[in-house]
Amino acid sequence: MLQKIAITYFSLSSSNLLYFMMLHDMYSYFRIPLIYRQMLMQVVDFLGHVPKIPLLAYSNKRRFPFIGRKSDSKRFACSLTIGIQFCIIVLCSFLLSCGNDKQSKDATFTYNEPQGLTTLDPAMAGISGPIHIGGHIFECLVKLDTNGEIIPGLAKSWNVDDSGLNWKFNLRTDVFFHKDSCFGSPDYSRTFNASDVKFSFERICDPRTKTTGFWIFRDRLKGADEYHELRKKGIENQHIEGIKVINDSTVTLVLTKPFAPLLSLLTMPYCRIVAKEAVMKYGETFGTHPVGTGPFMIHRWEQDRFIELKKNTSYHEFDDEGKRLPYLDTVIVQFIKDTKTEFLEYDNGNLDMILSIDPIFLPRVLEDGKLTESYANHILFREEAQDIVFCGIMLDGNANAETSRMPLWKSAKIRQALNYAVDRKALCTYVLKGKGIPAEHGPLSPSMPGFSSEVKGYAYNPAKAKALLEEAGFPGGLGLPEITLQSGNNATTVQIVEALQQQWLKFGIKTSLRQVNFPEHSAMMHSGKLGFWRGNWIADYPDPENVLALFYSKMASPKGLNDTRFSNRSVDSLYELSLWPGLTSEQRFKAYNEMERLIIQEAPWVFLYYTINYRLAQSPVIGLRPGIFGTLSLEKVRFRNR
Repeated sequence: MLQKIAITYFSLSSSNLLYFMMLHDMYSYFRIPLIYRQMLMQVVDFLGHVPKIPLLAYSNKRRFPFIGRKSDSKRFACSLTIGIQFCIIVLCSFLLSCGNDKQSKDATFTYNEPQGLTTLDPAMAGISGPIHIGGHIFECLVKLDTNGEIIPGLAKSWNVDDSGLNWKFNLRTDVFFHKDSCFGSPDYSRTFNASDVKFSFERICDPRTKTTGFWIFRDRLKGADEYHELRKKGIENQHIEGIKVINDSTVTLVLTKPFAPLLSLLTMPYCRIVAKEAVMKYGETFGTHPVGTGPFMIHRWEQDRFIELKKNTSYHEFDDEGKRLPYLDTVIVQFIKDTKTEFLEYDNGNLDMILSIDPIFLPRVLEDGKLTESYANHILFREEAQDIVFCGIMLDGNANAETSRMPLWKSAKIRQALNYAVDRKALCTYVLKGKGIPAEHGPLSPSMPGFSSEVKGYAYNPAKAKALLEEAGFPGGLGLPEITLQSGNNATTVQIVEALQQQWLKFGIKTSLRQVNFPEHSAMMHSGKLGFWRGNWIADYPDPENVLALFYSKMASPKGLNDTRFSNRSVDSLYELSLWPGLTSEQRFKAYNEMERLIIQEAPWVFLYYTINYRLAQSPVIGLRPGIFGTLSLEKVRFRNR
């Protein structure tokens, strides 16, 4: 094979394109890792310029003083080219050996994280990279199983007193942090204890950490707000009153008011437990030197290229047969931003899984909801994300000039008409290519605990839309001022709002579209500067409270997350009732569903769709389970016949 490569190269003096094609076949066959292929392609690209070297020699004899005649120049060029050709053959041999090493691997799992990674610090876990990868390294007191149920993590048990304020956690005593020099030697570690919980949670409440996760404990954990303000002023040696270390294996959290979904809240990535020694030793670089208690630990990290994790041989979890987890020896996460390249890498067998299939490739993989013949032996995961995409409507007429100009804020009939005029099934089929479910119920997505199909929302109904417009005083849209709809500017979002614009126009509802970059859009939305906008909400934890809090009047923007400034006394009362820990899940869900019905009637949103995500895995992979909130658990993943 190697001889064939060399002979082919010698015969391709004028066709780099053919050579690139040959190389593609070569590295597909041998499964050369991506980083080595990039090196090889750069060398080949350089070789395409080799014939230009003799011309440089002709024009600059000082640079090559030994060249005097044309024949000398030719001999020099020939020698140089042959020398480089020899080098490329040696490089090919090395790369092919790398490919064969990968081919013979026993337990290395590789996937891609398109958004890349800049930090693994749990305090910065607001985007997918730290959420997914950090979950292999760190752990929380409690965690979610694949059904979204709370199960023990670093805490083996817990209870709450009758007041709903004092939550006691009994911690595991057999958990060790990863071995790291922060403990005195690279081979040293120590056991996890209650002081680590106190340190980790206080760190999230410290403004100097610059975390975006303080909201988790703000107004909930006793003394958290006061601690935050004192640390902001530079006052040292302060602690949060509501975190009480009873002993090494017991910690109590004291709340300011009852909050039933506390356990769900504690599953968030921000609440992962870190070692104080590591934070103190590495300081601002802790995010690149993470030390946790999870099943994997960092081994190598090349920014913008990949990160390699190795098995934590002291991990505290075992399978049903008593074998220590994880099964995998290595996890490699590539950082390929382009989804087309990612899919090609998967097709070539260089990725074991794709976290999310780009809609452009869905018709290639799926047909009528089933895997196509080409992918029949692959593993498909269909995950209903716990989120909703909508168009928000400002209900405070004094919020801004744009809102006061449009009649949406003062007419529920117009808001309802906008909802009935949306063909959600067409959006999900033709724009999203099947990666959405029509939001024809309420704010809660079908995968959210507490969702009820008995809660009826808005389905496409042209007759009702026309009737409501007429009742509102705008028959056929006549006299209705043009509505401005702002959105972000990514491709899918733009396609969605343009489709909405056309659908509403059929009813005489005219809209003008305005697109800005997402950070600007988000800032305007939360500060109350918009009258009508495209938004979405991805639940932070699997409890309806996290979604329905967006309609609680005491959380109105800009201080809270209620960006529409929706206000309804009955909704507020039901929300507050649902927070009591003494209620059963059935009682809480009943209150949530009633809230949904009231919200749907007032229509502060135009409900659009709930998101669907598709993951694809190679057939040798077993033990992989779809994760809730897009999480990825690899402890029990292994390969068939390896």
